Amino acid sequence: MKSFFEITGENGDTPTTSYLFSDSDRYFFDCGEGFQKFTKGRPNITLGKVKSLFITKLTWDCIGGLIGLFLTLAEYNIKIKVYGPKGLHKLFTASREFQYSLNVEVHEIDTDKVQIIKDELFIFYTLPIFKSTNNNNNNNNMNNHSDNNNEIKESIIDEIGLPKLTYYGKRPNFNQENIENYQEPIVCYIGKTKDFRGKFYPEKAEALGVPKGIAYKHLQDGNSVLNKDGVTITPEQVMQPSMKGSKIAVIRCPSLEYLDSLLKHTHLFKDIHVVNHITPQSVLTNDKYIKFMETITNQSLSLASIGGGSGGTKHIIVNEDNCERSTGCLSSDIQISKLRKFIPQLFPINDTQRQQLPIDLKDSKILNSTNIIPCKDATQITLGPPQNAGEIQFLPMFLNNNNNNNNNNNKNNNNNNCGEDNEDNNGEVIEEFINTKQGQIFKNQLDDKIKEIESNCEKVCFPKILFTGTGSSIPSRYRNVTGNFITLKDGSNLLLDAGESTFGQLYRFFGPIEVKKQLINLKMIWISHLHADHHLGIPNLMEKRQQYSKELNVEIKPLVIIGPNSIVQWIKDLSSIIEMNFIGITIGKETDEFYEICKSLDIKCVTMVPVIHCNFAFGIVIEWNDGFKLSYSGDTRPCKFLSEMGKHSSVQIHEATFEDEKRNDAISKRHSTVGEALEVGRNMNCNFSLLTHFSQRYPNLKMGTYKDTNYGLAIDLLQIAPYQYPLVYRMIEPFSLLFEDEAQKKLDRKQQNIQQTLIQNPNKKFKAAKQPDDNIDSLEKDTKRLERYQRKYKKVESNLPAYLYNIISKSLSTVENTFDDLNNQPQIDDNDDF
Repeated sequence: MKSFFEITGENGDTPTTSYLFSDSDRYFFDCGEGFQKFTKGRPNITLGKVKSLFITKLTWDCIGGLIGLFLTLAEYNIKIKVYGPKGLHKLFTASREFQYSLNVEVHEIDTDKVQIIKDELFIFYTLPIFKSTNNNNNNNNMNNHSDNNNEIKESIIDEIGLPKLTYYGKRPNFNQENIENYQEPIVCYIGKTKDFRGKFYPEKAEALGVPKGIAYKHLQDGNSVLNKDGVTITPEQVMQPSMKGSKIAVIRCPSLEYLDSLLKHTHLFKDIHVVNHITPQSVLTNDKYIKFMETITNQSLSLASIGGGSGGTKHIIVNEDNCERSTGCLSSDIQISKLRKFIPQLFPINDTQRQQLPIDLKDSKILNSTNIIPCKDATQITLGPPQNAGEIQFLPMFLNNNNNNNNNNNKNNNNNNCGEDNEDNNGEVIEEFINTKQGQIFKNQLDDKIKEIESNCEKVCFPKILFTGTGSSIPSRYRNVTGNFITLKDGSNLLLDAGESTFGQLYRFFGPIEVKKQLINLKMIWISHLHADHHLGIPNLMEKRQQYSKELNVEIKPLVIIGPNSIVQWIKDLSSIIEMNFIGITIGKETDEFYEICKSLDIKCVTMVPVIHCNFAFGIVIEWNDGFKLSYSGDTRPCKFLSEMGKHSSVQIHEATFEDEKRNDAISKRHSTVGEALEVGRNMNCNFSLLTHFSQRYPNLKMGTYKDTNYGLAIDLLQIAPYQYPLVYRMIEPFSLLFEDEAQKKLDRKQQNIQQTLIQNPNKKFKAAKQPDDNIDSLEKDTKRLERYQRKYKKVESNLPAYLYNIISKSLSTVENTFDDLNNQPQIDDNDDF
């Protein structure tokens, strides 16, 4: 059996993940926010083969990607088991309003004993640990640490009990406990492959008279058979002896308070090939922890004499202090670097580097640089075949990162996708484009416009809008899901929607130091509606904000979160397992906290307008005291009510999910096309329109043929001030031509690669490109698909008013919707092209 264990580091924008690979199944340890985006483009990761996930801790860094992952995996129709600490089911029960009946089982681990989880390929041991009430683990008390260890009772393995099934998505109310608050348990894990079968010798079986066929399989499975003469033949007669399975361990020990509890399990760490230490430097360099690692190494010395692999335990260190950072969004980084060559003002470089500290092993005679290894990129350790167990490789995180070509798995993937282009070559493409006559014209025009607007002494610099996500539905390699981070003149920040990985995007843009200040200055989050791609980033933002305030010793007020009641309730339910300091306010309700936070943001009035998408979906209009007016649509069909309430906006941020030829999709899914979004801007008489929330089918910018000149297409990590709006319009044509030219060059290289492959291997077969099917059956199928979406949204509340908050007078009034455009939405036109 081929098997390996792959570990990625704490990269700031993406939390660490451990990945256990076998020939048939896949397993993950932890599933933090941004998991989906991080796995796109990664070699060997096939989400459709995921069998189980193991969660170590109830923090958003460990569970924040689960809901988004399972919403995506719903199409695979496979059941996945999730194991974790008590309280894990609350994530799913709290999210039942928008995650529906997912095919997932949640099994909560007994935090008083070690339990065993078995399947066809692996055996897992659960190791619960808790904070110690009597913490004597600082280095000053180490003279007595041997005595303390003697007092620690060894953990006991429960050979019978299994983790408790507490949630089953097909029956959401299954076996749930009504517990309000949970302790802070952490679960570490030891995993072991089943023993490796020895080599089967068919010639021996034939010589012993065993009939070919199923009898051979029975022998390889470890069962005795009868030969032609009725004599029993055992596996030992025709096979090499089995070899012991390989072991891995995942340890999460975030502070010294957990150390005594962890040490109770020391006796279980025998013959471990690799240990993933998710521990900060303060724990890692503690004398007690160093001795713990030494003990694991000593208890695994026998590995050095087994097989032909790399003997001895490998300790892989994962933390922000001792590990170098690897990008978690390579495709997006490459795309932004291209755009930066044209307009660096809109895509500034953040060159703040995370400092990597050496690991102090306190002159250990057992631990050294050969067995204590900081995680780097994707650190992969072989588990099987057993003769290679323990071998370690540092592999590129993504297939298109060509820094390391010794990855056999990458080579295999490239063979299966012959002709796929490497994105690292695309820097040459943009240089070629800029140096063409046409490219030089565009570049000079942009440079002239930049000089013109920068020299204007009356330029308006605030509010700045940073797009943390410009895609819809699910994250892609290029576009994250929705988020609009708005910075005011005094440095205060507010967010309009916060999809998954909003924090990761802020980390990428601001860097590891500045992001702390920006989050502490985040005062308010406004959420447009319940769909997951607009709000799954909230818990991580609150966790990090709280963490940074403690690190910097800064007192902060609770974060104000405004949204539909279902959003406020979701956060309240999650707060039973995740520490979140917030004030939740339902749209349409009055509270002193809302008026106070708006006053601190220098806001004059706020209008929340019902729009045409799902139940309780809203847009928002914000007017500041200096006269600047911003309208944001959320998700919607073109909405006359929003156009009226946002009249004369300085800028509108409007969704434009589909291109104009996909109008039927836009109608059925209650979204807007690019042309429709621009029409809203004209009806609103706004100064400028910034379009966002594009379908993930459009990874790059697209050029429209519209008469408007006061609009731009947003892209992830674009930060723009009001005086810079003209630049994003001037970006459209050169960037569209650039990406078209780039796409053609990639296609040409692909064809060249295919031709070269055919010369070397004439019998090589390639999968034919899927041709568009425009027959009547396909048209009817697409029509039925869109009709299902229309039925889904039929029962949408249509009589909600707009809520107008006057911040100066602290008063709330309502404005009735007289347009009735919700009930008069167009139906699917069968004559339209799909």
